[in-house]
Amino acid sequence: MRKCYRIKDRTFDARGMPWIQRFTEGVVHNDNCAACGKPDYFPLGDMRASLMDGKGTQWPDLIGDGDLVGLFVASERFVEALRSCGVRVEVGGRVQINPKVPKRLSLADAPEYYWVDGEKHLAAKMDYEASGFVGTKYCAACGGRSYDIKATKDLKFVFDYDASSGLDLFTTDMNPRAFFCTERVLECAREYLPTNVAITRVEDGQWAKPIKFW
Repeated sequence: MRKCYRIKDRTFDARGMPWIQRFTEGVVHNDNCAACGKPDYFPLGDMRASLMDGKGTQWPDLIGDGDLVGLFVASERFVEALRSCGVRVEVGGRVQINPKVPKRLSLADAPEYYWVDGEKHLAAKMDYEASGFVGTKYCAACGGRSYDIKATKDLKFVFDYDASSGLDLFTTDMNPRAFFCTERVLECAREYLPTNVAITRVEDGQWAKPIKFW
């Protein structure tokens, strides 16, 4: 069985990392689902982003956000590094940073950023019960899934990964903005040392310590 990992930013565990406070362009809002009330908002095309005031002293290869939480916003360097390692990456558009940035950052030094389209990276089906989700519900109207957040204490991320997809960077049917990866991505990270990237073993749960590759 192929080893799989969770991959995300590590903004609040690493020094000097900026944070996207909100997207000012590129977020589409539709009416909430009439059946379950789930909000419907998603990224589309090129985007613009505003950073949190006073946070950040260096430009990272993976930048976190508090708006479309979990959106995979990666530098051009990181995207090209993954592709050079044979990892398929489907970008949805560019992410441009708005002019007002923390005083210790220079917009002139900012890399090109892109968001990765999680819908095009779907390659696994989550086993909600085995993963530890409590009270999982599925809405037939919008396809959304919800669970009892308070009762869900520790997640292990158990899923059925479709290796035939050819995707080493992938999402599950749980959330198109929660990314996972195979060992190929981990080995690529060890070679190129991207900044602000956390890779954890799925079996160690949601609070697992990142594998130290840097």
